[in-house]
Amino acid sequence: MEWHIITGEYPPKWGGVSDYTYRVSQEFTRIGDQVHVWAPASQEETAQPETANVHALPSGFGWRWLRALDRQLRCFDKPRNILIQYVPHMYGWKSMNLAFCFWICLQRKHNVLVMFHEVAFPFRRGQRIRHALLASIHRFMAWTILHSVKHSFTSTEPYIALLQRLGNPRTPISLLRICSNLPGSDREIPSVRDAHGSTDLFTVGIFSNFAADLRSVLEPVIGCVLKNPKIEVLLLGPGESFRQSLAGKYPNAAGRIRSTGRLRVDQIGEHMRRSDALLQLYPDGASAARGTLVGAMASGVPVVTTSGPATDQLLLRSQAMLFPRQSPESIRDAIELLLENPVLAREIAGRAQQLYRESFQPAVIVSRIRDAVYGSEGGSKELAREEPALQD
Repeated sequence: MEWHIITGEYPPKWGGVSDYTYRVSQEFTRIGDQVHVWAPASQEETAQPETANVHALPSGFGWRWLRALDRQLRCFDKPRNILIQYVPHMYGWKSMNLAFCFWICLQRKHNVLVMFHEVAFPFRRGQRIRHALLASIHRFMAWTILHSVKHSFTSTEPYIALLQRLGNPRTPISLLRICSNLPGSDREIPSVRDAHGSTDLFTVGIFSNFAADLRSVLEPVIGCVLKNPKIEVLLLGPGESFRQSLAGKYPNAAGRIRSTGRLRVDQIGEHMRRSDALLQLYPDGASAARGTLVGAMASGVPVVTTSGPATDQLLLRSQAMLFPRQSPESIRDAIELLLENPVLAREIAGRAQQLYRESFQPAVIVSRIRDAVYGSEGGSKELAREEPALQD
């Protein structure tokens, strides 16, 4: 089986969509499919072993990029299996690449599938006119795509609700979860450390990029958690300046706040598994589209998070992580529950890994994509019952 994956990001440029596309292409080739990846050319050298045929396209996503894509694809047999990784802002044109959307419409004779990593800029009360215009154009772009392709996917329930409102009853829309980009996420990992490393402290890891909006959420919670002298906090990622800020604000606990600094992707999993629990908080709540949360689920370490508008029912129903109320005190209580009850911690971590294997790992993702083109046989039936294809 031959696949053509179109993406705006691919290694050596790393990031959410790039990592996802790389892992999915790896899985396709692992099962014997031939993969062609169509992505902008990069001047960097990749350190990753490449299993797909990567076709470098002109940069900029303008007419040269689109003409090169169209011309080179015509060299392959018909009908073609085309899988598009879609994020509106990823394809340039100030996030409004209408030409690319219309090109997708012209591919009706082929098996075109689209993975909506994001759908549209949100409408917000009192927003600027240009933002309202952008939100409207994004919805028109999604509407155009949905009415042209064989099958559409997205990774969260809020996104799928929006796609259903924009879609066509003749176009199936399905949930397709994202996978972790951390090495070892597909293997069984012993859950929870039996000992607390070289200290007697209970280590709470936080895997994040520590952007300003996340810091504002994390700071009061970390301050409350550190009131327990048995707990230390480990910032996994580029959090050194945040650590310094926290140490200045909570000087009595400064020795129990550590930071790894920026990590390579192959180092993150090891640091996660040195933690006793992972605290993953987000302004809009835990979401199955968050790569940091999905990586935490796969790690074998129990996760504490909170719910919000972006939270999927699958996560809430799974009992695969603790969902305390959003107050710092409630979050600290949940962490202390894991500290005091190692058996519960192991059970929660095990359920999270099981959920990852059933719904998030690359083998499941690729199986669902193949079924969308050739129909479901055998292995995908159980998953289809859990997350059925949704139609408008």
